Amino acid sequence: MNYFLTILIICVWNTLCLAQGISVSPSRIFFKGDPGQTVSQVITLSNSSKIPFHFVTTIKDWDRDSLGNKRYFPAGQQGQSNASWLSLNENTVHLAPGETRQVNLSMSIPNDSKAQKLTNSMLFFTQVKEQQTVLHPGVNMNVLLEVGIQVYHTPAGLQAGELEFLAFEDKGIQSRANSKTRRMRVKIKNTGQINKDAYLRFELTNTETGGEVPVKAIAIALLPAAEQWVEVDLPAELKGPYLAVALLDAGSQYDLKIAEKEITY
Repeated sequence: MNYFLTILIICVWNTLCLAQGISVSPSRIFFKGDPGQTVSQVITLSNSSKIPFHFVTTIKDWDRDSLGNKRYFPAGQQGQSNASWLSLNENTVHLAPGETRQVNLSMSIPNDSKAQKLTNSMLFFTQVKEQQTVLHPGVNMNVLLEVGIQVYHTPAGLQAGELEFLAFEDKGIQSRANSKTRRMRVKIKNTGQINKDAYLRFELTNTETGGEVPVKAIAIALLPAAEQWVEVDLPAELKGPYLAVALLDAGSQYDLKIAEKEITY
């Protein structure tokens, strides 16, 4: 029996796309027009590979869950959606090997109260490939790319607010595949009306020996009024008293936020 399987790979920050020879810029679009205005942005797609690519476009709503993972919804379903404001000068894009194309994305901002708050949507370029006419015995696999571009409208006058720590927890030993880790997590809230990007850095120091445990910084992004847990896995063999320090850096325009917790492993 023959099977045909299609796998869709969603590109994140173009990393996977670059490996396939496709680049899309920008990865995020921030429109700032006033109600009643139409504003636009050029999106550039480049194919550095030796094969052609054919993309179709779709627009969806999205938000993030409590752990920061993106969730997608039909266009217009979410209260903060701006999907119906968007239009493209072409809805299909064919890229020959070595070709660069530009697509124009327009946003027509309505004259209503919704235009007075941050809204967002996601524009997808999804690869379309003709199904093979000859199927070989076993599983035939077709790997397609999908590139997502975040689209925001940020009207003037929104309050920036801050990022704040709400909780700092030690979750103890966690089972992970065939290994075990220790887990810390912090809860963060965006008190403002705009999208925020930040880096969360941890310092973990043994208070008896002074030894430090390296912890990789984590990039985070929060929508307005969002609350999000950020989890960090640590070596399971840690023993003794530790001071954990979390530093929340949202850039020079915001205050550096610090949270501390004493933990005995």
